[in-house]
Amino acid sequence: MSRLRICRSPATAYPPPQTGLPDAGLHARLCEAMRRHLSPAAATLLAEPAPSGDGEWIDWYTTLAGQPVPLRSLAADGLRRARNLLEDRIQAMLALSERLAPGDPGLAEAMRRAAGFPDESAVYVVDGQPVLTFWGYGETTRPGSARFQAAPASRKHARWPWLAWAGLLLSAGLGWAAFHLDLWRWPPWGPDYAALLAAERQAGDDLWRTLLERQSELARSLGQCALQAQRDAVAQEGALLAGRLDALTAELARKLETCRDEAALEAASKEHDALSVRLSGLRSELAAKREKCGNGKLSAERAESARLRTKLTALKAKLAAQLSRCGKKPPIETAETTSPPAVSPVPGASPQPVKPAEGLPPCPGERPPEDAPDVAIVLDASGSMRIPSVLDGNSAQLIARFERCMMDSGLLAPVVCADLIGAYESITQAGRGPTRLMAAQRAVNNVVSGLPGDVDVGLVVLEDCPQASDYGMYDSARRGQLLQRVNGLIPRKGTPLGNGIVQAANKVDGVRAPAVMVVVSDGKDSCNANPCSIAAAVKAAKPKLKINVVDIVGDGAVSCIAQATGGDVLTPKSGMSLDQMVRQAAKDAEKPAHCK
Repeated sequence: MSRLRICRSPATAYPPPQTGLPDAGLHARLCEAMRRHLSPAAATLLAEPAPSGDGEWIDWYTTLAGQPVPLRSLAADGLRRARNLLEDRIQAMLALSERLAPGDPGLAEAMRRAAGFPDESAVYVVDGQPVLTFWGYGETTRPGSARFQAAPASRKHARWPWLAWAGLLLSAGLGWAAFHLDLWRWPPWGPDYAALLAAERQAGDDLWRTLLERQSELARSLGQCALQAQRDAVAQEGALLAGRLDALTAELARKLETCRDEAALEAASKEHDALSVRLSGLRSELAAKREKCGNGKLSAERAESARLRTKLTALKAKLAAQLSRCGKKPPIETAETTSPPAVSPVPGASPQPVKPAEGLPPCPGERPPEDAPDVAIVLDASGSMRIPSVLDGNSAQLIARFERCMMDSGLLAPVVCADLIGAYESITQAGRGPTRLMAAQRAVNNVVSGLPGDVDVGLVVLEDCPQASDYGMYDSARRGQLLQRVNGLIPRKGTPLGNGIVQAANKVDGVRAPAVMVVVSDGKDSCNANPCSIAAAVKAAKPKLKINVVDIVGDGAVSCIAQATGGDVLTPKSGMSLDQMVRQAAKDAEKPAHCK
């Protein structure tokens, strides 16, 4: 509520009352009692005191609006009306003090003292309403007192000649009072101030009820406006998110199409190279047999050679078309692929390559490099990987509740899961042993160090949305760099598992030669992708690719990835350590058991 300063007065303008200076607390109590028992207009009679910090001055405030005017500066009519209204309200205060005395004698006494003031210089008029400053500083006004009349002559016991002078002075005083109090009019008793006061009180009550109704309507309207604005904001945000989702869906479809084209291109390129090598060998073998046996016995070899040349020509056309779609130039034809090699004598004694035993897979060194399996490791380095790898029962349950709440609540997770966030942070920051990421790093180090020398290893890391980080492909000579990259990882934020599978699949063969993808993670995708459908699409494009999943938590959230590609799901429930689970996941790329 706004306040109007009436005046600033020296604190020593009048002698202070013996009962103590009035303050804002007493003012609030008195005004509340007058507002409740009399009227809101009557409660504006007393000005609110506000002493300065040094106590030298007092500022007087009112809740009325208008220009404060000293009572004595008013014209005759305004002065008379203000005095009458002031007298009525002081009498009402005195009557109220008598009514309050049985129930609250302290408040009644304070009300009676507040009805007194020093003189008219302490009275101001604001918007036609009298306002008292320095209330409580004077004697209490009683009905019939001569507050607004001239001071009576001092009474002295004198001898009888002075009685005439006293009568003359009394007559003059009565005449002066009759003139100034407008007693010459008829009827002499003037208006019914009680009726006027009741009417004013009723009007004030009506205005107060109207004000309350308007305030209620305003609050209701403001609430509706706030809800409307909130609804519009949510609708706008929904439209933006829907547009972004459509754009991301289109981009994902385009990238998947590009990935399929590139996978087919790479497969055609590898098949082209293999056929070129095989055709070159057949030509050499054909020339040698022609030297030794003549042309009569080589019809089968010629037919096979012709078939392979036809297939090679078709493959070249397919390769050129795939390269054109990807915006790349076809490979330059060399003499090795376009013309038959020169006929050379068959060497008499050339060493034969070591052949594996019948029915057993070839060992490293016996198989061509292009037949060696590729390995891609998808390693989770999201924020949840900072959780200790070994937890007690209560901590494990709390972490599981927190992760389930965060995944189920979506955008409202910070509000819905607020009671779990503090406990989660205390567990992750307590430093109780190695974290999940540290354990995974150690397991990956052990597995990579034991892979055969002809196996290339790729690394994709899940660090933050919207896509995973591609750390490249490493042959056996660069495995030290690979392990340095793995050991330098620290937990980040999100888990773009779907994008990580796509990037890892682009790094391996899986079409001509087998490939193994090892996914080490503690949760499902948090970047709005569907790893299950992505894994199925990758399997359709690369049928020889198997994805094995090491589920650190064991909640089965990512089991569909392995199921879609014919892979295995390894969890702590199997009784194996994390080292053993990662080694089992990469077993298809390790040296066969019969190899030395």
